[in-house]
Amino acid sequence: MNKIKTILAAVAMSVTANVSAQSLKMTNQVVRITAYEASTSVNLVVVKPEQKLDALDPSAFTVETNGIARNVKIVYTCDDRGEWTDGGEYLAFGLEVSKEREAAPLIAKGMGTWSTAYPVKVALKAGKSIKAGGKKFTSVDCSTSHALRNFLSESDFFHRGTFTSPSTGKPGMETLTYGAYEPEALRMDGKKNPMIIWLHGMGEGGTDVSIELMGNEVVSLIRNDIQSHFTTDGGEKGCYVLAVQCPTMWMNTSKGFGNGGYPSLYSDALKACIDNYLKINPDVDPNRIYIGGCSNGGYMTMNMLIRHPKFFAAAYPTCEAYADANIPDYQIKQLAEENIWFVQSFDDTTVKPAEYCIPTYKRLMEAGAKNVWMSMFENVTGTDTPGQRIYGHFSWVYVFNDQVTGSQEQSKADMKPTNNGGGTIAPQGHANLFEWLNAQVLTEPKK
Repeated sequence: MNKIKTILAAVAMSVTANVSAQSLKMTNQVVRITAYEASTSVNLVVVKPEQKLDALDPSAFTVETNGIARNVKIVYTCDDRGEWTDGGEYLAFGLEVSKEREAAPLIAKGMGTWSTAYPVKVALKAGKSIKAGGKKFTSVDCSTSHALRNFLSESDFFHRGTFTSPSTGKPGMETLTYGAYEPEALRMDGKKNPMIIWLHGMGEGGTDVSIELMGNEVVSLIRNDIQSHFTTDGGEKGCYVLAVQCPTMWMNTSKGFGNGGYPSLYSDALKACIDNYLKINPDVDPNRIYIGGCSNGGYMTMNMLIRHPKFFAAAYPTCEAYADANIPDYQIKQLAEENIWFVQSFDDTTVKPAEYCIPTYKRLMEAGAKNVWMSMFENVTGTDTPGQRIYGHFSWVYVFNDQVTGSQEQSKADMKPTNNGGGTIAPQGHANLFEWLNAQVLTEPKK
């Protein structure tokens, strides 16, 4: 009898062990990508468990993204897009920002591209267990190695489109991709509204505008901090945002790569794209269009000002790559009539200020420019990680952080770089770049 009891007890223990060792299956749904000053990161993973968990304890879980262990800060019930929902069928794992480059889903290889395989794995920490439906689970089955295709980001707030137009300088057509942020309140107010244009740098070309929007944190232009600086005829705060992407680089010309000696292949296509957007969006005020961009996009900003005088109400070229040596005196006189605010870091070694914006700015001062300004920073210091020194070419960080608050003195003298807003002068009395842009309105009819 004792032998039989022993066997029965062993069987019971085995059954109990098998029950307690059950694995709860969770299905990966989406990840959310967040744009930062110098990178992107997956900071939210959404899964669907087979059963609802009885309790949510972030300390019980581990999450890996692209092989990098992540710290789980919060777990909450949500919908399939990661929005909090009380008692939702899905779970969202909020992750601490990772400093590991491999955790970034955006790869820079000349042109930016999303990772083609971004594995995500959710598991339980050693010795931890969870309960769902009254049952105990000691492991989680939730992993994927498929390509990163279904993701969420602030770029989802942009309407996507393409526009095709003849090339400049050679036969053929060029197709541009664009993302347009169109605030609902502005679309419904029946009034004319301002629009800000952004043109990307070398690494964000292609046919996926989300790379342009996320790669350099261009999405910050739709955040309230910047949108609140703009006013509309309808009394609302905010502005339209149009981010245009070329398939390669804005600095491509019929003669090869250039920095102002020849017009960009995309010169006519970009102007036609903007004109077409204004045609299909008549509530955008044609007298309040502001254009800017970084590096390659700064070059294209200067290119557009030169080719289309008095079309844009103002421009904000950032670390612009249009060589001063390629701007003749007659074009300087023309540019002196425009409203321009240059932004750059003095330690930029990619686009050297001494060969680009500084001599151009001084020549504009000599030509009598009245509403041309320059913010010159010492270096680029970030805020995502306070005090973090960033590569000097990344002066667009100050634009998107809304930290461009001052200008150098309007003088032909040497620059006095400062990380305190870029200068000591408040252009036209305005507190920052975006308030200054908002105040600029064309006074002459557009041609």
